[in-house]
Amino acid sequence: MNLEQKTCKNKNCQKVLPIGYKHRYCEACRNVQIENVKKGAKAVGGTILSIGLLVVGGKNFPKK
Repeated sequence: MNLEQKTCKNKNCQKVLPIGYKHRYCEACRNVQIENVKKGAKAVGGTILSIGLLVVGGKNFPKK
């Protein structure tokens, strides 16, 4: 079993992780990454929704 001390893989963090810790990043860095993914998904979803409304709206209401 490998018992050497590991550090967080984030270049700006480098915190020492507990022995036996199963993740590559510390808890704080993992939480930041999760928040960034959520924000990105929200932005992409909003963009897709607005484009969808424009396409559907154009078909239902023809220009005069």
